[in-house]
Amino acid sequence: MKLADIIGHQPVKDKLSELLTTGKLPHAMMILAPEGAGGLPMALAIAQNLVCERRSGRKEEDAGLFGAPSMFGDPEPAPQSSEPLSDACGECPACQKAQKFIHPDIHYTYPVVTGRNKSGPPVSADYITDWRKALAENPYMNANEWLRQITDENKQGNITVNECHEIIKGMNLKTFESKYKIQIIWMAEYLREAGNTLLKIIEEPPADTVFILVVENIELILNTIISRTQVVKLPAIEDVDLAAYLRSQFEMDERTALRIARISDGNLNAAVEYANGAEHQNDAQLREWLSVCLRIRGAQASEPSLKLMAFVDEIAKIGRENQKIFLKYFLWFLRESNLLALGLESDKLEGSELEFAKKLATLLDPDVTENLTNLINRVHYYVERNTNPKIVFLSTSFKIAAILKKEPVAYDMYE
Repeated sequence: MKLADIIGHQPVKDKLSELLTTGKLPHAMMILAPEGAGGLPMALAIAQNLVCERRSGRKEEDAGLFGAPSMFGDPEPAPQSSEPLSDACGECPACQKAQKFIHPDIHYTYPVVTGRNKSGPPVSADYITDWRKALAENPYMNANEWLRQITDENKQGNITVNECHEIIKGMNLKTFESKYKIQIIWMAEYLREAGNTLLKIIEEPPADTVFILVVENIELILNTIISRTQVVKLPAIEDVDLAAYLRSQFEMDERTALRIARISDGNLNAAVEYANGAEHQNDAQLREWLSVCLRIRGAQASEPSLKLMAFVDEIAKIGRENQKIFLKYFLWFLRESNLLALGLESDKLEGSELEFAKKLATLLDPDVTENLTNLINRVHYYVERNTNPKIVFLSTSFKIAAILKKEPVAYDMYE
């Protein structure tokens, strides 16, 4: 992946390009980025730039001995520009290997689960084929998406001490093709206490070794690791950059793309989910659901009850992924409505959404907002785990009604 392939973050890309060009890139970096903002793609781009033969000035294998024309009549190598490249070329053999995630001097560590390696604790190499496939499909993936690809069970991912020893062993070997050895540790939060094993090699690495840690939650990283790295912060992707990407990948007008970008809060994964589920009008569904919830507890609740059952039947038909999109939209809409309830303004709502949010805001206070947020997060948890959607959404409807009326409520779906 090239720097140019990363969505948005132009100031950060320019700075990294300058550091790469001048040879001042830190030997240990921590890329801190929220989910879907491009932390892993940025690490991949840095690694490809480091091994790129044209950018580093290394001669390609087909250029002949010492860079001269071959005695066997092979064409002369293309003349190199005196102007240094600002990005990886994407065409040399090293770039092609990096883009397929098979370059021998770029090493990957990521959370894994037990079960693949029967002879000992799991290591990343046990899942390298799955890793390459997952990166090719979506380098912006999150940890849950990755773990679902390598296990059908609800196992927790981990980066073990055994993996740390493999990292140390690999970084102490000579390079195969490039000047640099690069170690990418994705979701370094999963290191936990095992990170202590890497302190010495991160602080005093072998020559021409670069560590790139990709992190979403820096609070879960050992302070001793943070102090040994230079933190590069990536913010969420700007709405205008995300909207431009959506317009290029999906058939949608500018207004729709910008609306989805605003709802997604700079998270590419969420934006793609919204775009793929655009046929389901989340705002209309949410308005209908909340309206019914407010009426099902009344004295004359027969009609609302029928509408509730119709809503539950409809939401059950759209499938788990679209149900998750709908719930994420609910959380986003609740947050924007809460801004209005606090007397602030929302720059992401307009038209009918804004009018509906103003009405919802009259029912919100800090406790109601917190209780609704906790409830919908629990619903999302159950939906992810394939719980019967009719039971979940029916139970949740009565709990929403109780919360909005400030009555006690249990959060377990079956209470």
